[in-house]
Amino acid sequence: MASLCSRLNNKVALYEKVQVVNELGEKDYQYQKIKTIWAEIIPQSGNEKTGKGNIIFAEISHKFTVRAKVINSLSNDMYFVFEGQKYDIKYFQPNYKYHDRIEIFCKLVVE
Repeated sequence: MASLCSRLNNKVALYEKVQVVNELGEKDYQYQKIKTIWAEIIPQSGNEKTGKGNIIFAEISHKFTVRAKVINSLSNDMYFVFEGQKYDIKYFQPNYKYHDRIEIFCKLVVE
């Protein structure tokens, strides 16, 4: 198995929801880029769904593998951007065999 360094070959941006004060003085939330990290991205599954008006679209899941200490407080309201595409975080888990990495399962969002 290749070392983790050689497998983290995709540079991705991580966005987080932060609290801001809008022009009316109210508390609001918006997404801001917090850092750029290296990740391994592997497509996991995909399926077709039919939406309104018989429009068929694909839903594709990906697994992002990152170093365990690169994201301090990982949560489901974060998302990644890779090559202009947005990946919403569905869930994440530590890698139980190799404790130096986290597996993050994401859904490709097509807008």
